[in-house]
Amino acid sequence: MNFSIAKIIRFPSYCFWHLCARAQFAVRGVKWPQHLTVKGPLGLSAIGRIELGDHITIVNDSKYNRAGINHSTQLVAGRGAILKIGNNVGMSGASIYAESSIEIGNHVLLGANARIYDTDFHPLHFQDRMAGVPPKTAPVVIGDHVWLAANVTVLKGVNIGARSVIAAGSVVTSNIPEDCLAGGIPARVIRKITENDLHKHFDSNLDNTS
Repeated sequence: MNFSIAKIIRFPSYCFWHLCARAQFAVRGVKWPQHLTVKGPLGLSAIGRIELGDHITIVNDSKYNRAGINHSTQLVAGRGAILKIGNNVGMSGASIYAESSIEIGNHVLLGANARIYDTDFHPLHFQDRMAGVPPKTAPVVIGDHVWLAANVTVLKGVNIGARSVIAAGSVVTSNIPEDCLAGGIPARVIRKITENDLHKHFDSNLDNTS
């Protein structure tokens, strides 16, 4: 069977990127989860361990999301680190870089260009940088049903409670409680999210979600 590159290119583009992602997963030794959708080029580095849940959608190209994606999604786990992402998570042009531990819960939305780092990447003092001193790291935990809006940055040591929303462009440097709307640089709690924010869904299955 003559299976040429030209025939591959004639596939719909999402099929092409799906196959490219599968190849990366195989080479990096990352288990391919059920119902993973990859649209556009994906960056994957798994010196450490990456664990992905089911029903994840990764959008890496503005062709598939017009919200202003400016780079492909990057999933990185450094040596000895773990990056764990739960079920039913969506992301668009995200950068998730774990040098220690990053854990993302279920039903999480990561808006265009969201960034999650558990490391400073470099020491604060220039002499430490010149001496090659390792940067500080601290685990990041993002709870279930959290929404990080476009261009949010989450830094090391942060725990974001379940069901909270972080406003676009915010930089999260400290913990955010559950059920809160937070925003700013650095992000601060703006108010609680309450039943008054809920639109009534008479035919909804919200009470039966797992």
